[in-house]
Amino acid sequence: MATETTRDTAAHGGSSVEETLARLLTGMWAMQSVAAGARLGIFDALGGGPRSAEAVAREIHAEPLATGRLLRALSSLGTLERKDDGRFGLTEAGERLRKGVPGTFRDFFIAESDRLHWRSWENFDEAVRTGRPRPVQVFGLPAFDYYAQNREEGEQFGRAMENVSQVAALAVVEAYDFAGVRTILDVGGGNGSLALAILGRHPGMKGKIADLPYIEPQAKSAIAAAGAAGRCDFEAGSFFERVPAGADLHLMKSVLHDWNDEECVRLLKNCRAALAPEGRLVVVEMLVPEETGPGLVTLMDLNMLVMTGGRERTAKEYDALFEASGYVKARIIPTRSPFSLLETRPA
Repeated sequence: MATETTRDTAAHGGSSVEETLARLLTGMWAMQSVAAGARLGIFDALGGGPRSAEAVAREIHAEPLATGRLLRALSSLGTLERKDDGRFGLTEAGERLRKGVPGTFRDFFIAESDRLHWRSWENFDEAVRTGRPRPVQVFGLPAFDYYAQNREEGEQFGRAMENVSQVAALAVVEAYDFAGVRTILDVGGGNGSLALAILGRHPGMKGKIADLPYIEPQAKSAIAAAGAAGRCDFEAGSFFERVPAGADLHLMKSVLHDWNDEECVRLLKNCRAALAPEGRLVVVEMLVPEETGPGLVTLMDLNMLVMTGGRERTAKEYDALFEASGYVKARIIPTRSPFSLLETRPA
């Protein structure tokens, strides 16, 4: 009966059990192939149009036969397409893996396959057994401390978060009404891409970015490049110790999911103490649906388990954090992205 079901599924164009298992088995290979293509500059080399494997290999200074094999695999994964004459060109997905293009995922692939992530995921079962993140066991220090001590990887992670922020920023500026906001504070704002996108849409607004010292040079460079030096600055420090005062809108994008409930409450209380009277907090996160289905959020939840000890949450779980921290129940604002906005105010 199982064999008949498998054959019937395959005959109707669906995935057989074997195909599903093969896709799951090769997921690591696929991710590393795309990350290698990004690191080597393959997608950038094809930005001007289709080229032969030999031409790509010459540009990226790689062995021609091995390059051709990787290009063939990337075609099977949907990031490249092989032309009738044997040349390779970018698909729409491949275009989004080029450096600096709008909506790029290039740096995200590179960062998620870096030494910190790869080594931490090696013994994922230990994270499940213990409920504790892996970087301390593997490297002797938490993930963000690792990035602070390994500046090049930390800066790459900052660029990866900028990739995510580009998606989130468009969703935020489209979905949220900033009327009446004078000053925004991006708490854990990385290199400032979200705050700068908002300031770009609202010329009369001022901004501040608060994050750890390792990302400060990148953030200040981004502020200067955006021409926002007169109305936006960066303050280095730990938001678990203090949050800069004075802003009437606090933003937190993909911050709370990094931390456990106790740590989130401490952070939220620090924000509440620093928030201007009548101020508001907008949290930008993916929400775990009440009924599980296909989607990025459940796998990202496991990544948080492995890397930071944090978690993805349902809307009800976020409301419990807000209530414990002295905020009211959040108003949920959906967007055209995987992210939702949760707007709350001090109770």
